Amino acid sequence: MGPLDRVEDEYVDVSSRRATVRELLELAAGALVFVLVASALAYYLLGDTVALVVAGGLVLIFGVMLISQAYWAITGRSDYE
Repeated sequence: MGPLDRVEDEYVDVSSRRATVRELLELAAGALVFVLVASALAYYLLGDTVALVVAGGLVLIFGVMLISQAYWAITGRSDYE
C-alpha cells in the first residue's frame, strides 16, 4: 500500500463518520486563529486595506467550510461508504 492509498483510506475513514461538536469547535477555533494571524501579517506587510480583503476572503471561505461540515455532521455521510 503506497502513501496515496493510505491518505485516501484515512480520508474516507474520517469522512464516513459524523463530526462531533468538539471537532466542529476545534475547526472553528483553528479557522479563527488562521484568519487573525493571516490578516495581522497582511496588515504588517501590505497595509490595512489588503488586510481587510484577506480577512474577508478567509472568513468567507472558512464560513462555507464550517457550514458544509455542520451539514455533514447533521445528515451523516453514508454516501462515502
